[in-house]
Amino acid sequence: MSAWLRARARPLVVYVFTALVLAVIAGPSLMRPSANNHFVHMADGWLDGRLEHEGKPPGYCDAKRRRAGKCRHHQYDDWAVLRTLELSDGRTVRAFPCRTKLCKDARKTERIETWYVTGQGWTSYPVGEARRKAETWYVSFPPGPAAMMLPAVAVWGLGTLDVLLTVLVAACIPVVLLGLLDRTRGVEEGRGMEHLVLVMALALGSPACFLGANGSVWFTAQVFGALALTAYLSCAWDLHRPAWAGLWLGIAVACRPTMALAVLFFGWEWWRRGRPLPALTRFVGPVLLIGSALMALNLARFDAPLEFGHRFLDIRWQSRIQQYGLFHPRYLLRNLQCMLWLLPKQAWPLKVSLHGSALWVLSPWVLLAFTVRGRFEQKWGLVITLLALMVPALLYQNSGQTQPTYRFAMLWLPVLVILLAHGSALRFKRLAVGLVVFSIAAQSFGAWMFVRKKGKLFVTDPLGWPFESEFDDG
Repeated sequence: MSAWLRARARPLVVYVFTALVLAVIAGPSLMRPSANNHFVHMADGWLDGRLEHEGKPPGYCDAKRRRAGKCRHHQYDDWAVLRTLELSDGRTVRAFPCRTKLCKDARKTERIETWYVTGQGWTSYPVGEARRKAETWYVSFPPGPAAMMLPAVAVWGLGTLDVLLTVLVAACIPVVLLGLLDRTRGVEEGRGMEHLVLVMALALGSPACFLGANGSVWFTAQVFGALALTAYLSCAWDLHRPAWAGLWLGIAVACRPTMALAVLFFGWEWWRRGRPLPALTRFVGPVLLIGSALMALNLARFDAPLEFGHRFLDIRWQSRIQQYGLFHPRYLLRNLQCMLWLLPKQAWPLKVSLHGSALWVLSPWVLLAFTVRGRFEQKWGLVITLLALMVPALLYQNSGQTQPTYRFAMLWLPVLVILLAHGSALRFKRLAVGLVVFSIAAQSFGAWMFVRKKGKLFVTDPLGWPFESEFDDG
């Protein structure tokens, strides 16, 4: 086989192999919509001319069905809701109730109820002044994945196979990463094989494995966001394609807003390459365009350009979110434990907390980060970007709960892989290959159990181990 043909066959082989492994893990769920296909519902609403969800969320258990014995409680996850209130003076507002203990006590003792009113903020009314008239449900997740799924939803509607789409997109991540590494390091002297080892470490030996094989709103958002981040890094490297870098960064932000911090890498490259104004202009254009579209959507739905809607999630954690916010130092220690030192309850057969296990337990190849050495021009740009992307995840109110391992690492793992490749971390070839092979086996098993036998993967007694106190927040 000629070198030209071999160079073009490698990405295809990587894509097909990754997609097949993820498809096997997904199993029967590959050919049916996931239970939490929020992005499909969002795209379907757009096609119908709606920004809100039509009616109640899937799995909503109303009083009539409850009395008939058809359901006992709601079966939906992470939908946002706004109540329309009619005030005594005839005005109507859209609002979400305060659920903190302080607000509950004030309602009983002072006869005051507090609501978060869109476009206005926290507002208190005497009990009885605001009457509930209606409620409107929304998908509060950023709309990037819904926009990319739109053509499929236009054809298949709510029957769109979101798990299959997630698998196909997840298989693109190692291909884009392989292209970046081959272009920037070359494939001579065994580097081509090193690149294959590293992209497989990310695709199948990291949380990407169970994220890609599962679909569902949370995992799909991370997969689409990780692909956009990887493509952005490839285009920003050496200011290779600044306009495309801006486009991919905008898409990444539309999937996971905290990925906006990855702009630091382009800033590093732009400064290092002499601050060329044309490159900056080409980069900023797509970013501003996508950012403006996101703010317009937020304004139309929630009366605030920076409000994506998680403030209005109908979940049990609203009490702590309202008291401390979505991001707060209070969550740091819990998230560090999930990422660094939360161990499985049982090694074999594997049993983990609902919060998963430390990243290095199922993906020990990440420990190669301690072997990075040498200098290269992008090193500190990558390090700064890596640390910046870690911060919001570590301050977030959710650990990524119900996961085999710390899934929010996918916000920055593509950056780490690039750093490992250019930092000669694979010079210990046997050790590196061994760690990657173990990681692929461990993550594949965790993903397989997550899809098929969650009850045997997670420790459920006590329910909240090791963070039982969280279940007393609401």
